Amino acid sequence: MSESSPDLLMSLAVAAAHQLGYSCRIAAADDVVLSGPTGDVLVGLTNLRRMAADEPREQWPALVADYLSTGLIDMDTDHEPLDTTDFAMMRGLIRTRLYSADGGAPDVVHRRIAPGLVQRVLIDRVHTMAPVTYPMLDGWPIDAEDLFELAERNTRADGPLEVVTHDFDSPRSAHIEITMLCGISDYITAHAKWLGHDYPVAGAAGAVFVVPSQRHIYAHPVADMHVIRATTLLAQLAVLEYTQRPWPVSQDVYWWHHDTIDLAASIENNGDQLCIYPSDDFLATLDRLAS
Repeated sequence: MSESSPDLLMSLAVAAAHQLGYSCRIAAADDVVLSGPTGDVLVGLTNLRRMAADEPREQWPALVADYLSTGLIDMDTDHEPLDTTDFAMMRGLIRTRLYSADGGAPDVVHRRIAPGLVQRVLIDRVHTMAPVTYPMLDGWPIDAEDLFELAERNTRADGPLEVVTHDFDSPRSAHIEITMLCGISDYITAHAKWLGHDYPVAGAAGAVFVVPSQRHIYAHPVADMHVIRATTLLAQLAVLEYTQRPWPVSQDVYWWHHDTIDLAASIENNGDQLCIYPSDDFLATLDRLAS
């Protein structure tokens, strides 16, 4: 970046760190290292840049300060670990959500949900969350299957998400309704597992949905051939949010049916062209709907 185009967000991050009483070192284009009495923490700025893109520049200083404060909370909690050997205390803190299958430490407790999508178990620490690892699990009186059941039960008991439905109109076809599930929860993506039970988004053959980021789920019933256009709309929404919003998860389209989640269509975004590749099982369902 030239001197005539300074990285304002990076400059604000360095200034905010100093104001919070920490030294700050730029480690890479989107990474800073905050140093303080309890050690160093690496804070990535990719999600911050995506958050700032939707805010006026006069709001950036407060946004940056809040973002770095969260990073410092992470550092403080890392140096004041919970007694994870006390499973009785841990039970009520266990939660879960969905992540991209790409990345993540190998010792983090996880299971495959669908191609490109995994479920992890987390410990809710109010201001932050910590992953449950297999060494932790080895010391607990519970196996992995029951741990996931506990995590889902606790997450679901926190209450349902907000449901907002948007109409999309086209001059050449009937309108399509896309339902957005959102809210203040940190565990929004976990609710994809309960689409046909807790939310009015499933048809006779289930629902197609996307989880482009940790902030939203978008869904549409699989009930008739309108689902073809809905799948295209969901893919467009997914690519937009996955490439521009904080905490991305997946740009693919998934299919909830009979309490399982499968891939409905893999998505490739080539910049100028969006390519949608339906799975064989989903195509077979479309054929049955058309007959």
